[in-house]
Amino acid sequence: MSNSPPDWLAEYPAGVRETLDAALSGRLEAAIVLTRLFLALGGTGRIGSLLSRAESESQARGDRDGARRLRCANDLLSREAASFDTMRDVLAILHGDTARPPSVEASSLAAAFDAAVELSPTASVALYSLGDSTLLGGATQELAALLHSRGLLGPPTRVLEIGCGIGRFAQALAPEVASFTGIDVSKNMIRIAHERCADLPNVMLAVTSGHDLGTHADGSFDLVLAVDSFPYIVATGPGLADKHISECARVLTDGGSLAIFNFAYDEDFGTSRDRLQRVGDEAGLSLVGAEPNPLRSWDGSFFQLLKQSPT
Repeated sequence: MSNSPPDWLAEYPAGVRETLDAALSGRLEAAIVLTRLFLALGGTGRIGSLLSRAESESQARGDRDGARRLRCANDLLSREAASFDTMRDVLAILHGDTARPPSVEASSLAAAFDAAVELSPTASVALYSLGDSTLLGGATQELAALLHSRGLLGPPTRVLEIGCGIGRFAQALAPEVASFTGIDVSKNMIRIAHERCADLPNVMLAVTSGHDLGTHADGSFDLVLAVDSFPYIVATGPGLADKHISECARVLTDGGSLAIFNFAYDEDFGTSRDRLQRVGDEAGLSLVGAEPNPLRSWDGSFFQLLKQSPT
C-alpha cells in the first residue's frame, strides 16, 4: 500500500494494513493472508470486500503484481469458504471460552486438542492450512527446508518434537534422521500420528503429561523441535515454559539445538526474543538465531538456542 493508508482502511482493525502489505509484496502466501484477515475480521464477507477493494486500488495504481496476488487470495477465499466454518469451530474449541482464566490445566488443553483433531486434523495443528492437507504439506516442507538450511538435520540427528500433533514432521523428517521421538498431550493426535507413521521404524510417539520431559534421559537428543507448542505451554501456567526450556537443555547433547517456532501468542517478537535469551542463559542455552517471519507459508517467529559444548 502507499505510505499513507487510504481513508477507507480506518474502519478496519489494526494489523489489517500490515497483512495487505504482506499480500501485495508476496511476502506471505495467500493462505496465511486469509488466516490473518480471518482472525482480525472474523467473517469471509468482510475479507472478500476488503480484498476486492484493495485489488481495485492496486489496479488503479498500476500495481499489476499486487492486484494479481490479492485476486489469488480472493479466489482461494471463494474456493475454501467452507473451511472457514471449520476454522471458526476449531478456534471455539481451543480459544473460544473468553471466560477461561489466563492459566489452564494441561488436562483441559489435552481435551480441547482431542476434540479439535476429531473435527479437522489439519486445521487443529495449523489454522493457516485452511483444513487442506496439500497446503499443510507445503508449509511443512518449507519449515523442514529452513531446518536443513540451519544445519539442524542430518543422518546422525536424534530429534525430539514437543507437541508433535498428528505427526506431520515425524513423517516428513524421519527418513532423514537417526530417530524421531514425538510427544503430545492429546491422545487423539498421537493416535493419528501413529497411523501416519506406521511404516517408519525410527519414529517413537507417546502421550505426555505436558509438565516436563521426565521420561527422557539426559543428553539423548541432538535437536528438540517445538512448532507452535510453546504458546500453549506458556498459557498453561507461570513458570512452565521456563521449566520446559531447562528440561530441553537437560535432554540435549552438547552442541545440540532447541528450535522454537512461535514462543508466545500474546508477546511481540522482541519480548519473546529477550525472554528466551534470559531463560536460555539460565538453562545453559545460548540464543544463536532469532527471525520474526522467516517463511512465506507459515506465520510466526523462529528461535534457535544452542547448548554449548564445554570448553
